[in-house]
Amino acid sequence: MTRFEGAVTKSTEPTDSTAPPKPERPPRPILVEVSAAILIVGGLTAIVGSVGGGLYGGTVNPTPPAILVLFLLLDVLTVAVGVLIRGGRGWILALNVVVVVLFVEFLALPSAIAVLYLVLDSVVLFALIRHRWWFDWRADDEPAGAVELGEGAGR
Repeated sequence: MTRFEGAVTKSTEPTDSTAPPKPERPPRPILVEVSAAILIVGGLTAIVGSVGGGLYGGTVNPTPPAILVLFLLLDVLTVAVGVLIRGGRGWILALNVVVVVLFVEFLALPSAIAVLYLVLDSVVLFALIRHRWWFDWRADDEPAGAVELGEGAGR
């Protein structure tokens, strides 16, 4: 008897080769991964900028506290949406939040930072629309090609 014999136990039950394998979610598209990173990092950067501007801002154009709070809430929501879309959830919420953020950034367009955020969030909007199929995937979906092969008939 060798030293490691029996160290790894094997199941004595035969595997059922007729049972279909559990469906796996398709891999996350790289554009969705980049979009989640843009939302998370952009939201955190905007939070730091808003807090820093609110605390240490000059007196030339003071931001009213109500507007500052609204921007902070929108930035926190942006970070939360970034986390949600990374996990494949919240597509419609993400779409709506990104459109609102794009509108707000469009209103601040003379600013160079607004142009940067506008371009980045436009990439996010494109990714959300382009990869909607990935968000709509469910474990009970038929595998690709099942209808053509006649496996899905009668459902």
